[in-house]
Amino acid sequence: MNASAATRRPTHVLLLCENLALAGGVERFVCELADALLGRGLQVTLGSVDTPRERLVYPVDARVRVLSGEAPRPAGESRSGLGKRLAILGERRRAGRALGRVIDEAGADAIVLNGLVTACSVLIWKKAARARSICCDHNHFGARSALWQRLRARLYPQVAAVVSLSEADRPKFAALNRNTRVILNTSSLHADAPALPAAPRALAVGRLQAQKGFDLLLRAWQEVVRRMPEARLRILGGGPLGGELRAQAKALAIEASVEWTAPTDRIEPFYREAAVFVLSSRYEGMPLALLEAQALGVPAVAFDCPTGPREILSEETGIVVPAEDVAALAEALLRLLGDPALRVRMAEAAIARDRAVFSRARQVGAWAALIDEVATSAGTPAAAH
Repeated sequence: MNASAATRRPTHVLLLCENLALAGGVERFVCELADALLGRGLQVTLGSVDTPRERLVYPVDARVRVLSGEAPRPAGESRSGLGKRLAILGERRRAGRALGRVIDEAGADAIVLNGLVTACSVLIWKKAARARSICCDHNHFGARSALWQRLRARLYPQVAAVVSLSEADRPKFAALNRNTRVILNTSSLHADAPALPAAPRALAVGRLQAQKGFDLLLRAWQEVVRRMPEARLRILGGGPLGGELRAQAKALAIEASVEWTAPTDRIEPFYREAAVFVLSSRYEGMPLALLEAQALGVPAVAFDCPTGPREILSEETGIVVPAEDVAALAEALLRLLGDPALRVRMAEAAIARDRAVFSRARQVGAWAALIDEVATSAGTPAAAH
């Protein structure tokens, strides 16, 4: 390293996420990436519409600056009386402008926009930020409505770079922006050996919303407990469908076998208590919970939803069944819960696969390198890391 390189200031990156008061995979990814990039020597700012540091669900290092574009709204405050479409338009305008204020205050060299809706909301209102922005949708390419896909087609060609979380979606993003990189999600949790609990307990993790398919899982679980009454299911997460899903479990007469657990940033013990992990999502990007289960040596069952399960799991580490096939999901759960020897083999293979394919150091290094590249191309000298 020459003398001038040694004296350059660190690259300053702004990680934007609309609402960091939610317990979700994107929010956890952003906070974990903030700390990881800080550890690589970058200057890191975390930004949202209205989440101050004290309301972060996933805490970050005290050296990470936390900014919000406006004061938090009181709970239950009405957003609009002009009809649903106008309300959505008003909310997008509000979010875009609030995040634009965060961009102005941060003055970062590079900006990472997390989520398609968030990215479009910012890029519409903040044209000057496009040349130093990196967009990462965190869902498969076709997950959003036609409106958001049209906006993406118009806006993503103008940004500095796009990150695809899967090889499957790379060509679609690359058709919009030639500077498209695949950076796989990875787990921040790891184990040297699996826990291998004997009890037939399954674990599902995610926000209680339609995307995660917990309604499908409960239907499958009815068949599981009919044939294996001692089996237990823990669903860890919070969200808008909590009451509806609990009512469904009661209607299916399986409420005694289902345990509901609130979101937590200390999630590892729940994985270690699970004999099987289950992912019932209708769609994903590169599901963090499935990666965490694999890294901790928990055999998995997953729907073959777009995208992620096929890239994360192998035949040696889990069972992938057709998307939204409730009967197949039930059969796969029964197979794994009823075969301890198979679980042992899959658990050991899962840890080996995590180490071989989903390297945390490789992921963070790829993000740091891309952020430096974007900062440099936007006219800011990047520090060596």
